[in-house]
Amino acid sequence: MDSGNFLFIPKIKKPPVIHRAEFGCLKKAYALNVTQGCSFSCVYCYARGYAIAPPKGIVYFYRNLPELIQKEIKHLPIGTTIIFNTASDCFQTHPQVLEITYRVMNILLRRGFYISFLTKGIVPESFKDLFCRYKSQIYATINVVSLEKKYCNLFEPGAPIGEERLKNAKRLLEWGINVRARLDPLIPFFSDTKENIDFILLELKKIGISEIIVNYLHLRPRIIEQLNQELPLTIAKVIFSCFPSNWQIVGSKTLAKLIPISLRKRTYTYIEQKAKSLGLKVTICRCKNPDLNLSKTCLSHLPLTLKKRLQPTLFGKEVSL
Repeated sequence: MDSGNFLFIPKIKKPPVIHRAEFGCLKKAYALNVTQGCSFSCVYCYARGYAIAPPKGIVYFYRNLPELIQKEIKHLPIGTTIIFNTASDCFQTHPQVLEITYRVMNILLRRGFYISFLTKGIVPESFKDLFCRYKSQIYATINVVSLEKKYCNLFEPGAPIGEERLKNAKRLLEWGINVRARLDPLIPFFSDTKENIDFILLELKKIGISEIIVNYLHLRPRIIEQLNQELPLTIAKVIFSCFPSNWQIVGSKTLAKLIPISLRKRTYTYIEQKAKSLGLKVTICRCKNPDLNLSKTCLSHLPLTLKKRLQPTLFGKEVSL
């Protein structure tokens, strides 16, 4: 099954499919991925560096995901939020990926669960009836940093361009969905300029977005390899020049390099001031800025039910693990 330059291969997923995330703002939240690998091929994607990530050009989709979901949600409290796309994107442009995404979301929403997804993809019109019926249970975040086609083609070559993502966000808002925008990652000299920030914030305001999340690029060892391999050498060097030579631990165990705190503070302050003038609310996520005194996380808006998993009933009673 081919889609563009990617080969999509069906795969049987072994349970569990719903897992507790162990990093950053997602820590202890319930999460799932519809695929292993992603055709959007963002050059800065940290998930591509995972040991289990398939080689570039291949995406595995879990064809038995709906059946596994049916079983696993029996042991979760009703009202729990399930987060999609911690290491992939459920709205990749492939019919079977979209079909599985629809079936899984349909199961969760009908059973009273909340869903939250972050995407660079396009939600098809075929999701409209489902989303409109359960709009109070859906939280969408559209990732868009720039509307320039050159930027999108350079850093996010397989994803829809920024303009298409804005149209997607506008359509979701018209369906009554709670939609935020995520400007992440900001890349020095390419998307953190005042011109780009002013333009993207104004366009977000025009379509009705009221909340945004902002973060700068992190460099991990594998991301450095990807940038070296997939960007023109001169561009990669410009980006690397903005990072210090030392590594630090971000989160519980992630080794990374961060943009100097002075630059981050300056840009974040500018964004907050500009956003305030437009009536936009800004969240700078604390998990990606451990050296800043921040209180909010990327998931502060979600009705998370972070309770223990429940075992199957034992003599008519559910037993906590």
